[in-house]
Amino acid sequence: MRLTNTAMLIKICTLLAFAFISACQSSTSEYPDYEVVVEYSLPAELNETSGLYCPDADSIYSINDSGNDPVIYQLNQRGEIMHQRRLQKNQDWESITGDEQFFYVGDIGNNKGKRSSVDIQVVDKSSASEKVVRTLKVSYDGNDPDKNEYLKHDFDGEALVSVGAKLVLFSKSWKTQVARIYELNKSDKKQRVTPVKLLGGLPGVITGVDYDSRHKHFIVVGYNIVGFGNFSPFMALLDEDYSVLSSWLLPGFNQVEGVCVDPQGDVWISQESSVFSTHKLAKLRLH
Repeated sequence: MRLTNTAMLIKICTLLAFAFISACQSSTSEYPDYEVVVEYSLPAELNETSGLYCPDADSIYSINDSGNDPVIYQLNQRGEIMHQRRLQKNQDWESITGDEQFFYVGDIGNNKGKRSSVDIQVVDKSSASEKVVRTLKVSYDGNDPDKNEYLKHDFDGEALVSVGAKLVLFSKSWKTQVARIYELNKSDKKQRVTPVKLLGGLPGVITGVDYDSRHKHFIVVGYNIVGFGNFSPFMALLDEDYSVLSSWLLPGFNQVEGVCVDPQGDVWISQESSVFSTHKLAKLRLH
């Protein structure tokens, strides 16, 4: 989203102010549903972090969204970049997930609603190649790009997770605030999908998801836009049938975009830089 010159100046001043804050801040914040264990400022390369994936105890993977280079960043658990893997192209990356063999990068952003299909890039974890193994081209049943209006439709997406043999995609439903949940095949290069469930009752749109195999539930994050540069983020737990178990707001955070659960059961979230906040990584412990 392009900012005006005034807004950009405000954002630059805000980021400069944050530069004087320590890169790591231990937190004393504790709430009924969770505790913020620690927060880390992310490197400048990840100022538009838009997805998280944490498959092991040592690594967290993240990507940036539209307008940025097609790079998968491997981080340690202090938010420092350990490795970068550049792919050949992207349009609007919004999510990253994986299984034992592959990364699945969700090129699924569609704020304007003008994409007739979106892509999921399948990347071999064991190869250093820039080439994508295959691209899954996904079209939504009922999507009419000619009728969609900017931020006023239900065919945007930012949340994708691998669960067993399938991928689960959650829509970012600007128009109705009712998320459409799609189950995708990991192999079919062309898929036309219909929702397996419609999910309402959350306090905003969904921007990230992961699956907690220990507790057999989904963790989603998202936000409600409350004003220019101001977001009211939330977290929610869903059961395996995609029904809401609980949800709560995340005070002290702003444009939360990514979420993942590490092997120890801790939850990580990432926040994109916006006018009144900076890009950061935080570890949460749920109660």
